[in-house]
Amino acid sequence: MKYVIIGSSAAGSSAVETLRKLDKESTITVISEEANLRPYSRCLLSDYIAGEIEEDGLAFKSADFFEKHNVETIFSVRAVRIDGEAKEVHLSNNEKVPYDKLLLATGSVNFVPPIKGVDSKGVFGLRSLEEARQIRNYTQKVRRALVLGGGLVGCETAYALYRTGIEVTVVEMASRLLPVQMDERASEILKSDMECEGIRVITGIGVQEIIPTGFWARLFGKPGKGVQLTNGERLKADMIVLAAGTRPAVGLLQEHNPGIQINHGILVNKKMETTYPDIYAAGDVAESIDTLTGKRSLSPIWPNAIIQGKVAASCMAGRPVDLAQQIAMQNACEFREVPTISIGQVEATEKEDQVLETYRPQERIYRKIVLRHGKVRGLLFMGDIRGAGLIGSLIRTQRDVTSIKELLLHPEISWAHVADQ
Repeated sequence: MKYVIIGSSAAGSSAVETLRKLDKESTITVISEEANLRPYSRCLLSDYIAGEIEEDGLAFKSADFFEKHNVETIFSVRAVRIDGEAKEVHLSNNEKVPYDKLLLATGSVNFVPPIKGVDSKGVFGLRSLEEARQIRNYTQKVRRALVLGGGLVGCETAYALYRTGIEVTVVEMASRLLPVQMDERASEILKSDMECEGIRVITGIGVQEIIPTGFWARLFGKPGKGVQLTNGERLKADMIVLAAGTRPAVGLLQEHNPGIQINHGILVNKKMETTYPDIYAAGDVAESIDTLTGKRSLSPIWPNAIIQGKVAASCMAGRPVDLAQQIAMQNACEFREVPTISIGQVEATEKEDQVLETYRPQERIYRKIVLRHGKVRGLLFMGDIRGAGLIGSLIRTQRDVTSIKELLLHPEISWAHVADQ
């Protein structure tokens, strides 16, 4: 049996471990366009930019991970085509890699907004270690940075850049920061914290154009470079980080698709099988069923990628299992000294939804739970995240909590309370 995995991050490395555990003899080949010899955490790239960890601190597997699992690696080479009939992966160096079972764990890529000047010098994405290296090096020679996007990556990047000692502005087109993960109150707490730290936050306005150095001087009669906003305001910025979101990395299938169905991501069933025989997908690139909504959804979070990689590998190795209950929207982060967790539905969307809240903005504490028909639909905890793990489990299992509803916001709630209901 020949197993081939395209991608070496969370889902890919999880699949490697599971495959080798179940199948000691077959060949495993991992293909990645990155040059890194060990899997690393993209979640920590902002800490690397801030200079708080070095490259070794990004790794979540040992340096001999692939060797220890007897894996053939093909790095710094891009997969460009899948020939489903011949069961071959075509590479950018013109080589072909045969497979019996193939896993697509290609992750996601930066969304590059259609803005004039986006390809100018000093404009960066942040999805790979190489991009993080470029940003870290560039911060040593600039005074001002602008982060385009106020989502999770954008806010973490803004804090990281500020910690390097440069001025930072965040521009978010939506009306608030983290519009997907937070409600208005939580976003306001975060915005207040960022502004107290010294980071400028602009919401409800987009970037119309990125203006490079020479053109800035011709337009405005003095040196500099920066951006023009959609409201006409001009901001100076020596560097710009694009953090306007990500998209599933399905480029491999755009021109030569053997018959794999794609919506936003690659459609998979509970066994992580795609719509083409012997080809699986897992991680950010896969679109599966969300337990809470019952609808297909992307699930671009680390824990889900790990689980999906294990499920795909088990099925590839002939030990079929079904994907357990997963919720697409889960985020845990800490902005400066404000830990935050959001899971599932964070706002009331139906008339029968009930909201439980504790709101103490001066202490930067906000605890919110959304219920529907006696079951927890979502949580949003800021500042005090005690009990989030238990409430998260109640969201996944959709257990009726009517009799303990008044205890749900209590920081000391325990499984004993749940068991006694």
